[in-house]
Amino acid sequence: MHEQAQEAMFTFPGSISLNAGCAFEEFARYIEQGQRRLYLYGSILDPDEDERSTIGRSMIGEVMEMILHYNREDVGKPIEEREPIRLYINSPGGDLAEGFALISVIEASKTPVYTINFGQLSSMSFLIGITGAKRYSLKYTPFLLHDGSSFVGGSTGKVQDRVEFDTRYGEEIIKPHVLSHGKMTSEEYDSHRRDEFYMLPKDALAYGFIDEIVDDLDVIL
Repeated sequence: MHEQAQEAMFTFPGSISLNAGCAFEEFARYIEQGQRRLYLYGSILDPDEDERSTIGRSMIGEVMEMILHYNREDVGKPIEEREPIRLYINSPGGDLAEGFALISVIEASKTPVYTINFGQLSSMSFLIGITGAKRYSLKYTPFLLHDGSSFVGGSTGKVQDRVEFDTRYGEEIIKPHVLSHGKMTSEEYDSHRRDEFYMLPKDALAYGFIDEIVDDLDVIL
């Protein structure tokens, strides 16, 4: 699910941006606010593309670190008593490995992670968004499910190996993930696999990819 690289941003309330060299200070400031709100905006880049990789961190890595932090904070607390983490997403998609790393953390998180479509859930960000313990969308935000893009080079054998792996990953990882987080049937998924399958919020709701369409911000604050 790799999209054309765009400028990525991970923001905190008050338009605070997380940049190389000040990441830890911004984490500390956000934690002190006592608000479990994370923002995933822009393309999902792998560390080689992300300018923050100079200190070994990526945008996705920062989100995962915050989810881990809140889980450490909640150790020993019953799940029903834990304050949920709200992840607001507005992303055209991006790197497959980075995205599924975050998905793994969300699924393993005992502290519930709520996902909110705050602009668009497209490609890789769609797969992340449908993973939330509760999933919300604003009423005009689009969704996109598709088979992604691959950029492969090298010898013919290496290209064939990568295509075979991507095909297997799609069948054994991506398809089961989509089906397990919605009401889409296997036949419906296969019929749209090579499409640019766009959905309005009401379509995503009908397929069970979200739980609620909101027009009152109090619901997702």
